[in-house]
Amino acid sequence: MSKPAIICVDDEPTVLESLKIELKQVLGDTCLIETAESGEEALELFGELQVDQYEIALVFADQIMPGMRGDELLQQIHTRSPQTLNIMITGHADLETLGTAIRSASLYRYIAKPWQSNDLRSTVLEAIQNYHRTRELELQNSQLQATVQQLEQSLAALQQSKEQLWQQTQTQEALSQTYLALAMQQVQLYQALQSQIEDLEYQNQLKDNFLDSISHELRSPISNIRMATQMLEVRLQQLGVPDTVLQCDRYLQILRTECQKEADLLNDLLALMRLDSGSESLNVSTVNLNLWIPHIAEPFIERMQERQQHLQIEVPPALPNLTTDLFHLERTLTELLTNAWKYTPAGETITVTVQVLSTPPDADPSGTDASELEAFDRLGGAVALPSIATSLAHSELWISISNSGVEIPPEQQALIFQQFYRIPNHNVWHQGSTGLGLTIAKKRVEKLRGSIAVSSENGQTTFTVKLPLNIPIGS
Repeated sequence: MSKPAIICVDDEPTVLESLKIELKQVLGDTCLIETAESGEEALELFGELQVDQYEIALVFADQIMPGMRGDELLQQIHTRSPQTLNIMITGHADLETLGTAIRSASLYRYIAKPWQSNDLRSTVLEAIQNYHRTRELELQNSQLQATVQQLEQSLAALQQSKEQLWQQTQTQEALSQTYLALAMQQVQLYQALQSQIEDLEYQNQLKDNFLDSISHELRSPISNIRMATQMLEVRLQQLGVPDTVLQCDRYLQILRTECQKEADLLNDLLALMRLDSGSESLNVSTVNLNLWIPHIAEPFIERMQERQQHLQIEVPPALPNLTTDLFHLERTLTELLTNAWKYTPAGETITVTVQVLSTPPDADPSGTDASELEAFDRLGGAVALPSIATSLAHSELWISISNSGVEIPPEQQALIFQQFYRIPNHNVWHQGSTGLGLTIAKKRVEKLRGSIAVSSENGQTTFTVKLPLNIPIGS
């Protein structure tokens, strides 16, 4: 059998030559290494190697190339040869591109340019070993299928001999039943083992996808920090140049910004883990809503003025007190206000609206006149509380944060609370989003026995948090 082949695809000949040298140093002559400078050339080369009965073990492809992109090439290669392991090497891939490649081309790994030799070599060795193991498993599976087929033939022969065995002694009959039971048990064990293997592979893929996403999020800020640090060191060695101070300040700002991104991501991950584990109990306290709501919005006033945004706070007088976990609620409202501040254009308005509503626990429609029922239905089964103590139970606090000048498409609204989901065409990298804020906000609200919803139309987007007005202290 011919030795396995590796195809390297990049529109830069120097990159191809460098990659080929690295692979030669790692693999020696154990693999045939071929190169192509475009996706079309790579597909032609792929077909020629298949005609020559080569097994293509690995394909390295750059993402950004003239003509066919890297992810499109890898999708076609995966269709032709599912057992080939696809690796993308590029400095211009985003999470959406990687997600498409993972789903459509079963992307094995992603390596950022410029690559680290140690990372590249370890990835190549691991991929080749994985390829050989897969081929060995396929061979073993083929042998196992042959064994199962032989077993089925044996069972058929045993069935044909059943009437003859019936005439034999009781001892022979018991022995035959034992053989049959053992054979059936082997088949059941094989089926159960196959099911467990598939489940483990699925769980492992989920873990790998998550780790790949987190790894990408953590590496990018670290790389920027390293680069900024190196440039700062160079500038400090050149003291005496007039622009030294300004340059150093700019580099330090980069360091601070990227460090904050890293801290935000880690804090979000830790918060998500704590919320998922359910290990934390609520710290319930009571607060005056008329004083507390403006306190939450106050830190955003100056920031919104700098972006020429208008802030409106609509809080009715004499609201009842709120009893809940203020930490979780404050973090949720801060996240929603931060998102509104990030994505609201200049000249538009951000509005914070507070309402207290109540639903009768066991309302009897027969005792309610038509006008009251109509008002009740119009408010979605809720009626406004008076400013004094109410006789209605199950009071709810509704806090809505709206911003004009931006809309979320209907098909995206059901997805924005998912982990790491980002709306296409939104510049989330410029805004510094971790992709976890709304996920955490939703989990915090649910921990407070409430719900969060989004609506977006007519140039306005509104997030509404609904909470019970009172959570028993000690919950």
